[in-house]
Order: sequence, then C-alpha cells, then structure tokens
Amino acid sequence: MSDRVLILVAISVILALVFGTGLQMRKPQTVPPLTIDLASKARVPMPLTDVVSVDAVGGSAPFRERIKRPTVINFWATWCIPCVRELPTLGAFAPMAAAAGIDILTVSEDKEGAAPALKLLEEKGLTHLALVVDADGSVAKAANVRGMPTSLIIDARGYEIARMQGEVDWSRKESLDAVLALLEVGAPTR
Repeated sequence: MSDRVLILVAISVILALVFGTGLQMRKPQTVPPLTIDLASKARVPMPLTDVVSVDAVGGSAPFRERIKRPTVINFWATWCIPCVRELPTLGAFAPMAAAAGIDILTVSEDKEGAAPALKLLEEKGLTHLALVVDADGSVAKAANVRGMPTSLIIDARGYEIARMQGEVDWSRKESLDAVLALLEVGAPTR
C-alpha cells in the first residue's frame, strides 16, 4: 500500500510542476529595449573576422566586407524562441536605424542553410532584413557568440564596440538612442 501512496504523491508532484510551468509560460513577458546598461561594451574595440560568409542567395564574401557603415548584427535561428520573438522588433527598428545611418544584418545559425530562415522571414514580413547564412557556425564562432539571440554593435570601421546577449525590444526609440550612444562612445579619438 505504501508503494501506491508514493506513486500517487510522485504523480501529483509531477502534474503540479507541469501545470505550474504551463501557467508561467502563458504570462506575457516584457522584453526591455536596448540600453547602454544592458549592453556589454568592448574594453578594446575588436575587428570583425575575415571568415568567409554566405548570403541568402549563395554569394560569398569575407564577413568584414559586408560592413559598409555602422551596423547591428543579430545572430539568430528559427528554432530559437526568443530569437523568433525578437525578429519583428528588429524589423520595426530597421527604418529608424536606416534613417540614422545604421545597417541591420541578420545571421541565421540554422544548420539546414537558407531555406528555413528565408521561410520564417517571409512569413513574418521581414524580407527587408539582410540575411547571412552561417550553417557551419564559423561566423558565430569567430565572433565569439555563445548563445542566441546575440546582437553586435559594429562601428563604420568594422569593429565590434558592444554586444547584447538575449532578447531585446528593438522597436522602441530607446534602443536606437542606445545604439547611437554606444557608437559615439566607441568612436575613435582624433
């Protein structure tokens, strides 16, 4: 009889944990905008890597050559739930960033290549975001990306001046203000 009681208690605990986790997941989570305090500033600006990268249509070029002006680089994957939630805010950020002279470059870490990333971007109406496909992970490894989403703030010289690990609400003006401030702080002295 004690084995039955023990089994019932164990099942009850498991059900309570599963139910509680389900309720927790339903709560809307607030995602902060990027702020200077949330970003990790590079102690010394680091140049981007010259590792060869492939764009969505198969064109290859050294990664650093893709940077023509200040850029926010966002590493993401279709299987990464926070990444998928963050992408629409990055899409909303793109026009504000462009008006301020900042490019957006997304880097998909999907091992299956461009197809899943392009499909997701199309489904979400985000085909205006530039895409690099990093199926072998070489770009992320060279940039020392340890998790996703991760966004790098790159100056016009192609140097990383800051990074943000985790989900950010890019759609808010505070995010643009933070990027502009980080670019100003990371600017070379004359």
